Amino acid sequence: MMTKKLIIMGAGGFGREVHAWLIDSIRNGACKPTSKVVWEIAGFIDDVSNAPDVFPGLPPILSKIEDYMPALNEYVVCAIANPAAKKLLTSKLLTKGTAFFTLIHPSAVVGTNVTIGFGSVICPFTVLSTDLVVGDFVTINSGCTIGHDTSIASYCTLSGNCDVTGGAKLLEGAFLGSRAVIVPNVTVGEYAVVGAGSVVIRKVAPGVTVFGVPAKRISG
Repeated sequence: MMTKKLIIMGAGGFGREVHAWLIDSIRNGACKPTSKVVWEIAGFIDDVSNAPDVFPGLPPILSKIEDYMPALNEYVVCAIANPAAKKLLTSKLLTKGTAFFTLIHPSAVVGTNVTIGFGSVICPFTVLSTDLVVGDFVTINSGCTIGHDTSIASYCTLSGNCDVTGGAKLLEGAFLGSRAVIVPNVTVGEYAVVGAGSVVIRKVAPGVTVFGVPAKRISG
């Protein structure tokens, strides 16, 4: 019997959510035990959090993120929401040969011709419809809907209940706040931020923050 260990990068609020989704996934499908493999959540790697001392039932902090050294049969799950920090930290671990785990919660609906990159986290009750691409280290939180022919580039983060509609494009590192809506065929630029509840009806330039209905530039 082989044990494969899952290590969560980030022990903040989203890291604790990922811990819950991993427990559920081990029980119900995404990384279900077999006769030859058993999955185990070994703990977190984090630079500042003391979550295991505050919240009961959590596994320990194993090391700081930059101090982590990969081992055989260990897989890191990226639970960092900030796109720029996510890119920086995953890049450092990749240079060490770290293996990353792609988490697709068993309640997610994944349609036909859907490509999901490595290290991404697809949370419960998300719908990925058809003919779409999700890049590496993308975070899609609970209840999001990703429409047909969309493209979500690497390091993007979608907060809960976002709606990315048909043909929309999120370029590298774009961040959507909760319940943001991107209307069909609109592009959100690299590392742009769409505020919670906003409706984006025109192209968002790289690095800017937009907010409102319709969304308007407020900074950047």
